Amino acid sequence: MKLSYVLQRILHTLFVFAIVVTLCFFIPRIGVEDPCERYYPSQGNMSDEDYEVIKQLTREQYGLDGSSWSQYVRYIRQLLRGDLGNSYQAGSPKVAALIAQRLPWTLVLSVSSTLISLLLGILIGARCAARRGGRGDRLLLNASTITTAVPSFFIALLLSFLLGFQWEVFPAYTDQNMVSGFGWNWESLGTVAYNAALPVLSTVIGGIVSYAQSTRNSVIAVANASFVVTARAKGVPRNRVVYRHILRNALLPIITSLGMGLAGLISGSVVIEQIFNWQGIGTLYLEANNNNDYPLMMGIMIFMTAVALAGNLIADFCYVLFDRRVTLGRERG
Repeated sequence: MKLSYVLQRILHTLFVFAIVVTLCFFIPRIGVEDPCERYYPSQGNMSDEDYEVIKQLTREQYGLDGSSWSQYVRYIRQLLRGDLGNSYQAGSPKVAALIAQRLPWTLVLSVSSTLISLLLGILIGARCAARRGGRGDRLLLNASTITTAVPSFFIALLLSFLLGFQWEVFPAYTDQNMVSGFGWNWESLGTVAYNAALPVLSTVIGGIVSYAQSTRNSVIAVANASFVVTARAKGVPRNRVVYRHILRNALLPIITSLGMGLAGLISGSVVIEQIFNWQGIGTLYLEANNNNDYPLMMGIMIFMTAVALAGNLIADFCYVLFDRRVTLGRERG
């Protein structure tokens, strides 16, 4: 992998990240004359002069004094130090601390869903490609059509109704004592797995079908490529053809899907968390939005953006490692 390629991709990622940070800062302020207005106490018998003093003190407390540009410069300086600011919640907790508190619970859903979807999807897709046109292959194609048309939140609602309320196999809503009373023991881990069953299943169904369909199409395309036919004609052993030629090149579209999956590890579970009342980052973002908590909303969006860009960057680097033909555009030709 050339150093110039790595540097170009990193600089491009940082440029996109800077644009997103700027948009996250200014968009919530569009059309809002005074973002701090809802935090002013009722005027009551106060004089106008005292009320103006309270307004100014409140703006200074939340860092909303001065022009939007000066606030932006101050926010960027804090961000460069790794400080996402303070939330408007009681006690003004750090945004980074609130995110760190909810992040493990989001990762419980997203990481487990991704691993299960990837493993089963590759196995099912490879099997369907090996038996192209069979019953399993036709079933996969039909399932792909259905999962493409049906959003994951509808699957979540359906599972919640059937397995949660109707048959009571799994809890329809997360037990809040699971978070407060969690400890690193088998009982707590079993409680987490039991409560996470429906949220994970809601995401896994579409993920398995997506990875399986991608693997199937990729394996079939690569198996008919000219270099595979040439390798077989030269008498290259079958296992070497499969693992050295077909599988390595068939992984490229899967890497793309996995990179997009990494990008959605955090942001993709917002609706699912809300449906099952799972106390993750998605639920935290909705709480911040309902309370007009600008620093917390910006911090979560910036964190989600960083994860998404990191996922795309990792996918780009993996592409180069698996396929040496991938280069910068100007180096081709």
